[in-house]
Amino acid sequence: MKNENVKNKKKKFRLSVSSWILLVLLTIYAFSMVYLFLWGIGTSLKDHRNFLADPVGILPKGAPWEWAWSNYATVVKSFEVDAITPEGLTVYVGIDWQIVYTLLYAGGGAFVTTAACCIVGYMVSKFNYVFSRIVYTTVLVTMVIPVIGAAPSMVIFLRDLGLYDNYIGTYLMKFNFLSVYFLLVHASYVRISPEFSEAATIDGASELQIFTRIMIPMVMPTLSAIFLIYFIQYWNDYQTALLYMPSHPTLAYGVYYAALGNRDNSIARSDTFRLASCMIMALPILALFIALRDKIMGNVTAGGVKE
Repeated sequence: MKNENVKNKKKKFRLSVSSWILLVLLTIYAFSMVYLFLWGIGTSLKDHRNFLADPVGILPKGAPWEWAWSNYATVVKSFEVDAITPEGLTVYVGIDWQIVYTLLYAGGGAFVTTAACCIVGYMVSKFNYVFSRIVYTTVLVTMVIPVIGAAPSMVIFLRDLGLYDNYIGTYLMKFNFLSVYFLLVHASYVRISPEFSEAATIDGASELQIFTRIMIPMVMPTLSAIFLIYFIQYWNDYQTALLYMPSHPTLAYGVYYAALGNRDNSIARSDTFRLASCMIMALPILALFIALRDKIMGNVTAGGVKE
């Protein structure tokens, strides 16, 4: 008995030491992320001389009312992106239209992707046939084996269909269910008792009515969380606008374009202006995540737990 107690104490001690090491590493990692974000905000409020004098410091020199708040006004006025129209003309798109294009892409793309997961997840959970198991297995396989190098063929495919450089083609690309969120929606449907649909069938409800009036409202918390996650993901996506929507640049593409410094303007030449443009894109989505983080994480976790 004494030997067993000694062994148990040693195991607890080892676990506690490993936990402390993990805690220290995670704390250092979290501190580095917070420092980078605060450094970005502080640098965006520095003038060029202040930045050259102290590039690593977080807070600008001087009182808060002396900081370079005008950096954001300059970015809003001058943050333009070269866009190529389908006719081959080059136009300059300001930050106002970039915001509009971002909302259309992020909002519409998140909606159609969530809808795809919702519809296919219900079909696979409702109809237990061979094809349903094939679809479920396909999702798992595509998550393990990534698809690489499909962009050139997708561009040619959209051009041939006349869907290149418009939102219909982009929404069709986003209408897919090959992600982990399909599994969460599927698990949410599986958790629902079949007695609800059986009772509705007895009352004369059709399959479409059961799906739209019973099933969707019951999994709506999970769907809303998935929509918000996709919205944040598409908000930060610049590659889709770069490859498939050259005449509809988003904010993420605008920041990427400014980081390259292709245009001979003040934003491309100044690190403080570029940081200000990054903050304009990051702060709204960060505020959205902080305000809804409990709902997002809680609903996703609840959707992935099977009773």
